[in-house]
Amino acid sequence: METLPPEIITKILEYLPFGDRRLVAMVNKAFYYASYHPAFSRKEFLTYQTSKVDLKKFTDFKKMLKKSRRKLFCLKFVDFIFIDDLTIFTNLGNHIITLHFNNLKCLNDSFLDAISQCCRNLEKLELVRLQDLSITDKNRAPIYKLCSITLDDVQMSDREFNPILKFAPNLKDLSIVNCNINGSSQVLKRFYPQRTDNATSNEYLFNKYNSNYIFSDINIIYHLNNSVQLNSLRLNQCCHIFYQIQSIQQFKSLVLDLKNTYTNQSSNIENFKILSQCIFLEQLEIDHLPLWLLPTVSKLYNLRHLTVKYSIRSGDDLELLKSFVDSLKDMKYIRKLSFNIVAEDFDIVHPIFGFPDCIFTSLTSLDCSLDANLRRIVFSENLISLRIRNAHNLSVSFLQKILTDVPNIQHLHIDRCCIIDDSNFVDLPISNLKELITLKILGSKISHLSLRHIWNSTLKVITFDSVSLLPFRVEENLLAVRQTILLLGIRIPLLTQLEIYIDSPSFSVIEGENLLSYYWEDIKELVKHCFKEMKIFRLWK
Repeated sequence: METLPPEIITKILEYLPFGDRRLVAMVNKAFYYASYHPAFSRKEFLTYQTSKVDLKKFTDFKKMLKKSRRKLFCLKFVDFIFIDDLTIFTNLGNHIITLHFNNLKCLNDSFLDAISQCCRNLEKLELVRLQDLSITDKNRAPIYKLCSITLDDVQMSDREFNPILKFAPNLKDLSIVNCNINGSSQVLKRFYPQRTDNATSNEYLFNKYNSNYIFSDINIIYHLNNSVQLNSLRLNQCCHIFYQIQSIQQFKSLVLDLKNTYTNQSSNIENFKILSQCIFLEQLEIDHLPLWLLPTVSKLYNLRHLTVKYSIRSGDDLELLKSFVDSLKDMKYIRKLSFNIVAEDFDIVHPIFGFPDCIFTSLTSLDCSLDANLRRIVFSENLISLRIRNAHNLSVSFLQKILTDVPNIQHLHIDRCCIIDDSNFVDLPISNLKELITLKILGSKISHLSLRHIWNSTLKVITFDSVSLLPFRVEENLLAVRQTILLLGIRIPLLTQLEIYIDSPSFSVIEGENLLSYYWEDIKELVKHCFKEMKIFRLWK
């Protein structure tokens, strides 16, 4: 093994999770050094969470990072206050490539100054659940490698948005989600009565819209039209921003939520047609897409990753669904496909149209409702992820055929699986899926006894809901559940996530006997004993 080229060893280790790669690093020197390749550091976050961290002090966390052999760091901070200690940026700044802050208590000038001065190699900045900002527009040095900014549930104004965006003159990826963007024309007229659309200088660009009271759509549009390298955008509010970006043709990734955006077909369809100009678009995710906009999406022939959640309204022409499904045969490069009705419309009765055969033979990931009338589906050997949304409309024999035809599947998720119970679960060839990592079966009618038929040693995640424990007799039932956990521990010792949500009747019986605490503590201790790598265990919601 020591004679293998380092590139081959690194490629092998890419298929392993962090825990397994740490064990492989003990094989020999070649594997040891390969396990610290910078490519892995870019995918793994080192997290400090004030309420859950085992380290006594934040200084211990910094010492751990200093002693690490990693050359690059992706750091995540949760529920933290940086008011007193910003030295982590001074000591490690040049090695930090990603910063993620979740529920940061305060974002102020000293915080941004420290990042600007020290983190010259920063590539990605993520701010989540940030309520308190106190930022002024100072002359900070831009970070030229910073190409991705995510703002999720950040309550900011134009004046606070401007200096953050000023950080990244080479911005390529921008995500603005749940940030209360204001697009009201009356409000904009109040705060920007003299607005124009012509910038004369870079300084004017960042001072034109600088209200401290609103976060306006026109300010976002203005910046995006001056971000010449932008090719990826995510919005879930004021999606009309997308249509007013001048450089839309260069986009490669686009994520939009159109809920409440389109209330009138005739007044908006022309705007959306601009999407057909995105000839380089490779990834598209659209939520709440009206049926009458499907023909525009069908013209994007270069897509690699397509996620559509469509909505149905009274009077919609359902033939548009069939036409779109047929048009998928022209998307020759598509590898990941998710095509479903939005959750709130799922109970609307509508036809399920079968995808063209050529689509199944090229996909690596599929998430959809399947046509029960298809005799057989020939899946690609490269299919590694499959989610079936409408198992209640399928037969057990149909599911058996599907699972037989996907021997290399790694992630399997089946929804609304009311046709499965203890008597036929054993007939599903799940244990034959030798590479299975994730198994989620929701809405079934099984008891915990069915879990004893799972033998996949490669599994990391198991999720079942509506699991019955009835008939319930305290000692006998607890002993039987313990036996199920013990068998899983023997067969799947490396399991990291186990969720077996018991159904409402079983929960009510246990609660009525005042045994919830006793039951939970006993099973939780057994899980800790059987699964050394367990991170998430849930028995009820």
